Amino acid sequence: MWWALASWVVVLCVPAALVAVQLNALFYDAEFYADGQARHAIGRTTEYTADMLRPVNAAIVGFFKQPNVALPTALADEGADRAVFNVREVGHMNDVRDIVRAIGRIQNLALTLIVACAAGRLAKEGPAGLRWIAGRVMAGALATLGFVLGMGALTLVDFERLFLTFHLVSFDNDLWQLDPRRDNLIRFFPFHFWFDATVTVGIRTVLSACVLVLFAWALRRWEVRQAT
Repeated sequence: MWWALASWVVVLCVPAALVAVQLNALFYDAEFYADGQARHAIGRTTEYTADMLRPVNAAIVGFFKQPNVALPTALADEGADRAVFNVREVGHMNDVRDIVRAIGRIQNLALTLIVACAAGRLAKEGPAGLRWIAGRVMAGALATLGFVLGMGALTLVDFERLFLTFHLVSFDNDLWQLDPRRDNLIRFFPFHFWFDATVTVGIRTVLSACVLVLFAWALRRWEVRQAT
């Protein structure tokens, strides 16, 4: 019974870990922000140049990393204008930080559970436990591929509705409803930026899952050869 439960834990935690790792990789990547802003010509559609946006991007990353630091303070620490975002935008970013840090906790919990289950199986069976571990990891990676490809289809069909649904489900206020004519947050990170980010997370997660499938397959084959 316990090992049946452990099997499901590993299979479910692998997709959670893979997706969370890729989400965190982008949330904490100021260069990705800058590349997206350059791609969508933020320097031509706003009065902010790439040099002016660089400290803003760094401040956002620092803001995500530090739960007790206010966004205006993080901006000032990086040499950006404290007032680049208005009160409504700052409030929304506080909500976003809560989600970002929750994703980090999900990542850590998923990885911890995977390691704990794997270690328990190895302690019980020794090297023979590698076959069990490889099988569950492979199943989790294949589940990841199915989930991401399904979400990818939804993204390509109607990303606007998916984006709207995410905000309605994730936030209990309307602070995310910003005006692109005056609110810098949506001017710096327009709708198409988030489409690109979603596609990037999807592609990176699929590649990671494929690598994990191959690794688990090779590990399983090696264990079988060792046992014969």
